Amino acid sequence: MSDPLAPVAPARLVLPTPDKQNAHMAVFLPVPLMDSDPDYAPLTLANHLLGGGGSSRLWVRIREKEGLSYGVYSYLAWNQDERNSPWQAQAIFAPQNRPKVEAAFREEVARALQEGFTATELQEAQRGLISARRLSRAQDARLAAGLASNLRLDRTFAISQQVDDAIAAATLEQVNAALRKYIRPEAFVYGFGGDFKE
Repeated sequence: MSDPLAPVAPARLVLPTPDKQNAHMAVFLPVPLMDSDPDYAPLTLANHLLGGGGSSRLWVRIREKEGLSYGVYSYLAWNQDERNSPWQAQAIFAPQNRPKVEAAFREEVARALQEGFTATELQEAQRGLISARRLSRAQDARLAAGLASNLRLDRTFAISQQVDDAIAAATLEQVNAALRKYIRPEAFVYGFGGDFKE
């Protein structure tokens, strides 16, 4: 199989959007994984701790502590068919806060990579993710979507249980290693859109 990832050079783009009240930051990074790879569970947990949950590092720093953003999060668009699952982060903020938002974002990503997460953070993330996954399977629309996806992929919900088990069994070392292996700030593509007064 050919490599599904096209090379993307790191970049920082600032796009003027005159008279727009809010500004937006989007960060993109190609990740050479799919949802059946062994690093799926550790990286899912690492992302949850970094920017995927309500107590994530990015949310607490940028939204709660510094009040710089109306919302900030990160996520992995997991691919079921090939090893191309982009990691993305986004934030919405007042245009004048752009330098502080960008600095805080860079600092928190660097801190997570350098220091890693804690055992307490991991335990909370494991409980939260497993609970959310179980709740989603109890909702009719999500259950129907899961059934349709399983039919297409020739899977059963036994896979979902295996993922739950892998999330519960993931170690702190595995989660920190996955973060450092795949989240590479030197390769980020940044995009900023807003009515920035230079």
